[in-house]
Amino acid sequence: MPKITPRNHKLSDHDFLKLSKVESKPRARGKLLILHQLSQNKSLEGIGKDFGYHPQSIGIIRKNYWLYGLKSIYDKPGRGRKSHLAEEDIEAFKQAIVEAQQQRGGGRLTATDIARIAKEDFNAAYTPKGIYGLLDRIGMSWVSARSKHPRVDPEAISQFKKLHKPCQAGHP
Repeated sequence: MPKITPRNHKLSDHDFLKLSKVESKPRARGKLLILHQLSQNKSLEGIGKDFGYHPQSIGIIRKNYWLYGLKSIYDKPGRGRKSHLAEEDIEAFKQAIVEAQQQRGGGRLTATDIARIAKEDFNAAYTPKGIYGLLDRIGMSWVSARSKHPRVDPEAISQFKKLHKPCQAGHP
């Protein structure tokens, strides 16, 4: 005898097509489109053929929606490789990068410098190449503005700009 799944959530509760148009995560968007097809009373076999899934997988998506609602379309934490930097250290890490750049006085931090901060201050081992992915995940850009030399003289720059006016178009 087949196991009966309690249906706490109905396929008529949401407009899945509308939700899929504003969903940013591709896997969740695909599940919303599958749920839309299910709400239109399409067969598991037909949906599976259209989306390239086995019908049993479509049934699992439906069952998970019945049990858990919209939160079932998102991947559970634990998928993929874990970050070496603890979640609670992210804000402090960002602040440490900003402070290190300000203390530098000129030039810019390199990936090697940031990897050293991660290792020494947060016990998070990253290679310089791996730092770029970490910075992207925490919302920081590795691209910085043009750096200033530590011995730059703003007064000399100002004087130079006053004395040497830029050429007008067409005039030497």
